Amino acid sequence: MNCHNLNPTHPLVPSYLIEETDYRKIPLHYLERNIPKGRGMIKWAPFATMPQQYADIKRQIQSQDYVYMPELSDEQIIDINIKLHHFSCMPCSCTITYHQNHQLHEIDCVIEKIDEFNQEVQVRTCYNHEKLKLKFKFIFKVE
Repeated sequence: MNCHNLNPTHPLVPSYLIEETDYRKIPLHYLERNIPKGRGMIKWAPFATMPQQYADIKRQIQSQDYVYMPELSDEQIIDINIKLHHFSCMPCSCTITYHQNHQLHEIDCVIEKIDEFNQEVQVRTCYNHEKLKLKFKFIFKVE
């Protein structure tokens, strides 16, 4: 079986090379010289012909990861308010899940202050003691 371009007219071809299927293991002087080599360049290479199209595709890929704010019923909002007031009266840690920048975030924190005028909750994270202000409308779970 000839799987390579071995020169059959060469008088000194050893018998072990006739059965060899990998042409890279055969010395060049035993191979036929009229093998077409092609143009010697990459046949296809992508390049940015329309950068606005690439920007649009990137935006679409990012938008697939978006998580939208869940709709809350009136009962759920009341339950969240009760829990926020409960955890603000007792200085104990709670877990707040909120929506920001099309992503869901969950933090373990201590509620320091509830600002009803600005509709914000001021919290301090449990691990690095960082102060955050969270809007009421973005909080959707308190545990």
